[in-house]
Amino acid sequence: MQYQVPQFIDIEDKIVGPLTLKQFLYLAGGGGIVLFFFFALKIAFAIILGIPIAAISFLLAFGTIKGVPLPRYLVSMLGFAFKPQKYLWRK
Repeated sequence: MQYQVPQFIDIEDKIVGPLTLKQFLYLAGGGGIVLFFFFALKIAFAIILGIPIAAISFLLAFGTIKGVPLPRYLVSMLGFAFKPQKYLWRK
């Protein structure tokens, strides 16, 4: 008996249209925050606060740095920054 082995196991599944679940959640979260701003604040403040939030959520969903997704890059960067560093100098 033979079984078919999946070939692309390292690629995330597309859940919502062309988006993966993580991408959809980043965009939906940013969109929800921007929508809240438009209902809770005056339009000028909502636009001023909404554009950076929308840009950040778009970058989290689609941004990469040297082929590494932005959320993974940020977690690695924070882990390095808060990890204790010990430097030894030898003559």
